[in-house]
Amino acid sequence: MILKGIILILSIFMLLLGLLNVLTPGVNNIFIPIEINDLDTRIMVRSLSGILIGIGYLSIRFIFSSSRVQIGNVLLSITLCALFSKIFSFIYDGFTTYSVTVFFFVVCYGICLYYLQKKRKNQLDYNL
Repeated sequence: MILKGIILILSIFMLLLGLLNVLTPGVNNIFIPIEINDLDTRIMVRSLSGILIGIGYLSIRFIFSSSRVQIGNVLLSITLCALFSKIFSFIYDGFTTYSVTVFFFVVCYGICLYYLQKKRKNQLDYNL
């Protein structure tokens, strides 16, 4: 029970930290110990914050769920959180060649994951 509590507190902290960095215009806050001034670093911090959101969400889901979660669903959740952070990066930091390229790669990856996950679910034999 203590371990679940520790994981829950750390997961909530990761979720809040990720949301704070994604949803606020500036990424300089009390949680990041350095001053970030250039555009490339802001884009990187927002992208990593999307991954923190995904990990925090999935950790909370893991604690309170008794069912097994498929790996495809985990990857799709992290991918959707990364896309969420990229959209806010476009809003606050603007468009760069790098950020647009990464966005389209992540969209392509997410679409492929979704398609393969649906295809795999349709192939499962429930007559075991």
